Amino acid sequence: RLPYNINSLTQASARFALLHRSWFEQQAVTICTERTRLLTELKKFSGFIVYPSASNFVLFRTPEGLANAIFESLLQQRVLVKNLDGQHHRLNDCLRVTVSTRAENELFLEALSIAAYR
Repeated sequence: RLPYNINSLTQASARFALLHRSWFEQQAVTICTERTRLLTELKKFSGFIVYPSASNFVLFRTPEGLANAIFESLLQQRVLVKNLDGQHHRLNDCLRVTVSTRAENELFLEALSIAAYR
C-alpha cells in the first residue's frame, strides 16, 4: 500500500470525473462567466463594496448596519445567501453569495434590488 492510499469510492469518483472532464470544464466556464457578471452587477448597488473573487462565491459589504436587514429580506424572498455579519470584525456588514446558473443569479439580483432599497 502507498502511504496515502485512497479508498475505492474515491477512485470511482476520480474515474467518473476524468471520464466526464468536458462537462466539468464547461461548468467551470459557466461559473467564471457568471461570477464576472455578478461582480459587475453588484458594483452597481449604491454603497456596496464588492471584493474580487477567483472562487465560486462573491463577498460583498453592504452599507453600514444593513447586512442583517438585507439578509432577512432575501430570506423572505426565498433567496439564501451567507450572512457573515458578526462572524469577525473584518466581516461586519458582509454577505456572501454562491455563483450559480444565470437564471438563479438573476433571481438573486432581483431580490437584492428589492432588499437593498426597502
